Amino acid sequence: MNTKNKLPNTITLTPNGDEIGSPELRNNTHHFLSASIGEKNTDVYLNFSTRRAMYDFAVSLLHEAVYENGGMVNGKGGLKEFLPSNGERVVDGVRVKEDSSRIFVFYNEG
Repeated sequence: MNTKNKLPNTITLTPNGDEIGSPELRNNTHHFLSASIGEKNTDVYLNFSTRRAMYDFAVSLLHEAVYENGGMVNGKGGLKEFLPSNGERVVDGVRVKEDSSRIFVFYNEG
């Protein structure tokens, strides 16, 4: 456990994904992610309300990298999407704000 921010510094990933989405995130709506695109450029901004929100997002992506649970894209790789709808919503262990841009993570095999 990191003593500065009290987040675990050791992550154990399981095939069923029990580690995705902490109880703290599920029970406390002040932990969220909002994504946006810059108005004057094509920069992508991931705005996390707390370190806990960023941590849970990272665990979700790490689980996808190890176990490839997302949908396949043309049989060559994968896709993980974080799609907010109907207000704030927890998607794969991440609360995404309703007004957030949709987040699509694509990857190739290898």
